[in-house]
Amino acid sequence: MHRMTKEKLYKWWYALCFVFLGIIDQRRGSALGTIQITFTNLTGVVMALLLLPSIRLEKGKAKPYLLWTPVCVILAIIACIIGNNCWQYKGQWITAVLNIAVWSYLIIYVYQEKSYTELFARIKQPVFWCTCLCLVLMQMSVHEGIVPLWYLLIYGGFAVIGIPRERTEDFFDGMLTGIILWFFGQQIIAFGFRPYDYVRYRGLYSGETQNGMHYMIVFCAFLLKWVYSREKNKKWWIQFFYFFMSAVMISFTVLTGGKAPILGIAAVTAFVILGYNIFKRKTFYGVLLHAVTLAVCVVLSFPVCYLSIRYLPTILHHPVWFEGEYVEGVSVCSFDPWNSTKYISFEDVVYNDVNRLLQSIGIGPDKWIVQFQQFMQALPVHAEELNRQEIAENEAGSRPDNPFNIEELNGLSSSTDARKVIYTYYWNHLNFRGHDKEHSGFWISEATYYGHAHNMFLQIAYDYGIIPGILFLLIYMYSLYRAFRLCLKGNWTCIVFLLAILCFGMAEMVLVSGQITVTLMAVIFYFTGRDGYTLTLKSREVAEETQ
Repeated sequence: MHRMTKEKLYKWWYALCFVFLGIIDQRRGSALGTIQITFTNLTGVVMALLLLPSIRLEKGKAKPYLLWTPVCVILAIIACIIGNNCWQYKGQWITAVLNIAVWSYLIIYVYQEKSYTELFARIKQPVFWCTCLCLVLMQMSVHEGIVPLWYLLIYGGFAVIGIPRERTEDFFDGMLTGIILWFFGQQIIAFGFRPYDYVRYRGLYSGETQNGMHYMIVFCAFLLKWVYSREKNKKWWIQFFYFFMSAVMISFTVLTGGKAPILGIAAVTAFVILGYNIFKRKTFYGVLLHAVTLAVCVVLSFPVCYLSIRYLPTILHHPVWFEGEYVEGVSVCSFDPWNSTKYISFEDVVYNDVNRLLQSIGIGPDKWIVQFQQFMQALPVHAEELNRQEIAENEAGSRPDNPFNIEELNGLSSSTDARKVIYTYYWNHLNFRGHDKEHSGFWISEATYYGHAHNMFLQIAYDYGIIPGILFLLIYMYSLYRAFRLCLKGNWTCIVFLLAILCFGMAEMVLVSGQITVTLMAVIFYFTGRDGYTLTLKSREVAEETQ
């Protein structure tokens, strides 16, 4: 009884940490710049808190911690003084010191640990060393900032201390629970204060893309909960709840109009339904049953989701806007009636969001296959070394009056067309040194500026150089392979999140500091880099002991 209680405490501790990571993701994706930086810095603190259940403190080893504490206090006082003099950076300074203090305590703990054999066993896998090398090379590039060094500390510390094998299932269960609680918390607030007056639903984010990514991650959590509930033979209504909520997340994602999250959801759904039924259950009937049931649930939940985001915010009628959102005469105000024409109608949703997604798969006027062939013909394959002066002064795309475009791709009519030009620009400007932040984007026209590559592998290669880009690609593919092997042993979590992030990251940005996708990748890289395990093993052992 005591053991089960302790396990539940571990699970809820992990869940609480992932709730905070979700809050950090929301603040990074919607708040002002100073608040973004403050919450982003808290990522390192929360990652350290995830390791607390792994710490084994022994008596007589408290002296180094006591000696370091006054140093942390002095640093905190200095940070507060600097922050008061530069008040807009106060939170940044304080959270930076908090990161230094927390991770210094963990470094002291690792140094005092006597079981060096166990320590080296944790970091002997090639994923660990390749990831560390990639981060070091990223830090050595011309791209400014210490973000790679910061993540080297976080990832390295997390891998060195690690999660005990007997608590692996608690960790993953807590992670999924925390992600789900994060969704319910945010969506309830959005129901109250975020009116649906923009056709691509933004939820509690300032951008529909971030909201779509949020729904995609939550979809993965619900779908995994459904798989594990079936594996553990839980009650039918629990299984149906997780399955139906997966359909609800698809409906919410469609309302964002995002192609990238829908692609991630489609890939994950196909993998799980096919893999679980054909390879696990050895039945093709289950594939048809679950596919049809999911489609029916999506059709039934879609109008309910629309009605909830359309009419629930009108009850409190206190709209909240983020920076740059409010448009005079377009955005809903507190004095507008509940039936104002500013609200998005169901016809607008179908015509814009649904039609947008149908066009992306070829159902519509866009002939995407032909366009892709034209793109491949127009794409020059080279990676010349370009210096910063050439890009800043002479290259097309450096100024609004000298935009980058290609004659074959003029007359952009969709986001797909725009991405062709974006990929072409970034591919043409790959080098071995990377680029500074000043030249991280380019002008596609006199009125349009793109600040990132809309592809995570291309972004890494452009910002930090070709070698780190190749390393990151190899690390991700190897982790995907290892995740598939873990899937065969009962752990579906790693492969599902890696697939979803991969599909989303091929068309959008998933490598922003503080973004939950970065944290998930770091955690999954750790688990796929260590020796394999069976997720359901502990449950079987407990059952055998009970018998």
